[in-house]
Amino acid sequence: MEWSTHALSGMVAGYTVTGGDWRGAVVGGIAGVLPDLDEPKSKFGMLFFFIAIPLNSIFGHRTFTHSLLFMLLAGIFIYPFTELWVALSVSAGILAHIAGDMLTGKVKFLYPSAKSVGISIPSFSFIWIDRFTRLLLVITISWVVLKKVI
Repeated sequence: MEWSTHALSGMVAGYTVTGGDWRGAVVGGIAGVLPDLDEPKSKFGMLFFFIAIPLNSIFGHRTFTHSLLFMLLAGIFIYPFTELWVALSVSAGILAHIAGDMLTGKVKFLYPSAKSVGISIPSFSFIWIDRFTRLLLVITISWVVLKKVI
């Protein structure tokens, strides 16, 4: 999926695990793009190329940073320095990213296991699935915001 779709899914996930806190949406949205730090050509990877290049050369794309292990380690690592809602939002945002990538391909969800998990799709379907998912996320976010305002 594209970075914007990952950010939106992370926002929804962070908002949800914090019981409707906008700060959870912000943290989840940022965490939603974090797994693509293993891809130097991604928006996030280009920004942090000094981390992305070594990560990619060691693990490859959609391996360690797209795993349950990475999600758990990120949440556990950040928890001592923040409040629980931040760690939960980070974990939820990362998990949302992984789930999105599993809709458009395979990831090493149980890394270090070599088994890949996800749906293999034809490359022409990627853009349609990504756009449809993004549209659903925008509708969901809009509905939540309007519900709070009205």
